[in-house]
Amino acid sequence: MSFLNLSLGELLGLAGAISAGVVALYLLDRSRRKQVVSTLRFWTDADVRTQLQHRRKIQQPWSLLLEIISLLLLLLAIAGPRLGVIDSTGRDHVLILDTSAWMGSLGTRTQNGRQMTLFDEARDAARAYLKSLPRRDRVMLVRADALATPATAFESDFGVVEEAIRRSQPGWSALNLEQALEFAQRAQRLQSQRAGEIVFAGAARVPEEQAELADLPSNLRVLLSGAPQENVGLRKIGLRRSPAAPDAWDIYVAVHNYGAKPHDVDLELQFGQSFVGARRLQLKPGADQQETFSYRAAGRGYLEARLNVHDAFPQDDRALIEVPGEASLHAVIYSKEPQMLRALFASNPQLEAAFQDPAQYDPAVKAQMVVLDRFAPPKPPQADSIWIQPPASGSPIPVRETKPNLHLAGWNDGTPLGAGLRAQDVVFESAEVFTPATGDMVAAESSAGPLVVARENKQDKLVVLGFQPGAPSMKYQLATPLLIANILKWMAPEMFRSREVQAGTVGLVRVPAGEDADTSAIRVMDENQRPLPFTIGGGRLQFFSGAPGAVSVLSGDRESVYSLTLPDVADAVWRPPAGVRRGVPKAAEMETSPPEIWPWLAALGGLGLLLDWLLYGRGRLYRLRTPSQMRRAA
Repeated sequence: MSFLNLSLGELLGLAGAISAGVVALYLLDRSRRKQVVSTLRFWTDADVRTQLQHRRKIQQPWSLLLEIISLLLLLLAIAGPRLGVIDSTGRDHVLILDTSAWMGSLGTRTQNGRQMTLFDEARDAARAYLKSLPRRDRVMLVRADALATPATAFESDFGVVEEAIRRSQPGWSALNLEQALEFAQRAQRLQSQRAGEIVFAGAARVPEEQAELADLPSNLRVLLSGAPQENVGLRKIGLRRSPAAPDAWDIYVAVHNYGAKPHDVDLELQFGQSFVGARRLQLKPGADQQETFSYRAAGRGYLEARLNVHDAFPQDDRALIEVPGEASLHAVIYSKEPQMLRALFASNPQLEAAFQDPAQYDPAVKAQMVVLDRFAPPKPPQADSIWIQPPASGSPIPVRETKPNLHLAGWNDGTPLGAGLRAQDVVFESAEVFTPATGDMVAAESSAGPLVVARENKQDKLVVLGFQPGAPSMKYQLATPLLIANILKWMAPEMFRSREVQAGTVGLVRVPAGEDADTSAIRVMDENQRPLPFTIGGGRLQFFSGAPGAVSVLSGDRESVYSLTLPDVADAVWRPPAGVRRGVPKAAEMETSPPEIWPWLAALGGLGLLLDWLLYGRGRLYRLRTPSQMRRAA
């Protein structure tokens, strides 16, 4: 037995003091003798005070004993005795609320004429569980999707937990149940004084590898919501430029049947207000089906894919993906012989080339690149520039000498401008040899010195060629167009970057990467150009995004844009083993405190005092007398 309000020492001390006081009252007689006389006429006040007499023995021991026992019963009731050990600390429970994307699907129940979602059912079950707990217990709410996120600490105020439940909403990623259970166990181990239950409230739709999850906590309870529903949804959309037509996109769409029945659905694609194509799909249970389309779109816009189906989860029946426009570079070419350069610059569909006479030169021309063919302007251009055989007096790179019949010695393959160039059997009719400064990039050399030099300033980039690429010596060389392409790629790398756009599901994204991929050359950026952490292993690059948005993966001249706008729906449903507790428990099951006995003790104490007053009290009206006493009185 233990006591709620008093300790054992306090109880014994008070009991001893009260008992001693009652005994002292029985031994002390302060009453005066009562005399019956016919008149007070012949009586005078006496100066002798009434003597107090102390009794040497107790005349009514049973009355004393009854009073002491009654008072001790009342004192014991005040102490609040409990059978067993009092649990003053309570237990710490972890309530895991499933906030995965699938929880937004429609359930089978209705409320006020509205069909409830699985998340509505899970929230109701979580609230019912809170009501079944003793008020001294504490609860931590954890929102679980791809990540386990605590919404509260171990909270004794259930109103705070209920408010956190009310504010929770389904997310976009799939449920990682194994991680959520590990987090709950760790929280109870590190933060709780006395671990209670780990409660999972949700639909338990998990990835395939967790469908047979059996390593479970012994204190697990599940509150499952909903039943398996039929669903067909978009899984992935991919776009890439067609190798046959630069202005065309190759489009592929993947659709998945998550249900247990076959479904026939219609897939339709639109780009802006234009119809792209449609297909009739026949999907087997648990199967994927891919369809390909081709569409010409030079400008940017939005591609919409839509499934004409009515199922339990409409969120994955439509996807919208932004298609980027083709990057272009505006260049102005000043030349007296434009026919020598037209084939090199105007044939590039990503380059908008305008040819002008050198007399029309404008240093502030609105262009991203300026080409100066064999003349030096009084003021350099305010953009990236290519200088072709500039006069020695106006060259941005000092000209050492000009030599005829100069032989090309080789290309610097380690530079961006000389990459992939092999031609060496070239003799220039006339070429300039430059004197580069420290930090300049030399791309081609002759026996006399550098022939192609590049320089990158803070504001712009420039390349100086010591020969005319359209001259007969270089006109039919394969290295000539490759050199111009390398220069343009170095000046405007985004123009030559191959783009691939994909619409996928939120969560963990895996991107193919080479076994020898250089991590330093790879960047993963969100739509606000902030870097995202990623890992590379096993020939794959992996990154995680828990919310909808666009993520760009940049690797050299390749850019992959992942428009993560589809909810991640897991493939399997986890079935709890037979030994796991289920459902909301009754309040009596969760209440482990012993029954209170103080009301009975208080009632017995009061009854004892009442009996003492009736049996041994001095009131004439209520005093009980024996028959002999009544005859003598008569």
